[in-house]
Amino acid sequence: MILDRNWVDTLRQSSHFGAVRRLIGYHSQALRRLYGKRPLPLAYWLSCRSIIGWFCRSANPLCLAGTPARSISASMPVGDLADFLRDDLITGWTLDGETITFLWNLLQQEQPKVIIECGAGLSTLVFARGFETYGSSSSKPRSLVSLEQNLWVKKAVETRLQRCGLEQYVNVMHSPVSKRKGEYLLDPDMLRARLGSEKADWVVIDGPAGPDGCRGSTLPSLAQFCRPGARWFLDDAYRDGELQVLHDWDALGGISVDGVAPIGKGLGMGVVKDPELRG
Repeated sequence: MILDRNWVDTLRQSSHFGAVRRLIGYHSQALRRLYGKRPLPLAYWLSCRSIIGWFCRSANPLCLAGTPARSISASMPVGDLADFLRDDLITGWTLDGETITFLWNLLQQEQPKVIIECGAGLSTLVFARGFETYGSSSSKPRSLVSLEQNLWVKKAVETRLQRCGLEQYVNVMHSPVSKRKGEYLLDPDMLRARLGSEKADWVVIDGPAGPDGCRGSTLPSLAQFCRPGARWFLDDAYRDGELQVLHDWDALGGISVDGVAPIGKGLGMGVVKDPELRG
């Protein structure tokens, strides 16, 4: 039987890609066992990306198989949180269950007072629920300002918050994006009015959604609203665009990049050392 040459080439490429994907999967599992949820230095991940590039020319090779849509109960080890979100689905567009669990546990431990979130959704509900669980024991009010590029998502999240009785903790702020780069067109005066005299303890970046590099200006533009020492987190850090963003942030004065934790879709993390971004 004579096989079409294009079909044979496609089969070979598919087998090669499958082998590379399995290798990346084994590598990720090994890192989790060795380092748990601790971040590995950015230089390590950039080296991995460079080496994998010799064997795989596809974009975003560090990303493992796409996260399938599944219920929270199937992926969330925190029982009460899983019950709270039982009707929600985790997809490739949301924070994954492992990352949500990590942030939830850290939330309970550090109990941040003010959070700025980029990209409203499941994480908005999680942070608001966290404020409810530990905020009652403190006289200091807790607040979350969530930047969202899509008005329909903003309205849907606000409706869900109201149904859960959590709307008092959250202010969902519409922040459209630029047509060319897909970056937030942030209104500093509006954000300042939402925060008042408060400064953010955490910045959680899972938006905007757009082309590679669209999140590059997000943390630098939000640093002025953070207290010195504020934590930041960047989801989707296995992607090429986010790796470049981390590399660019690492070169800025005032922002410390701790690295990428091998959880979920890759969670970049670090600290805003100087909100003025002075070198």
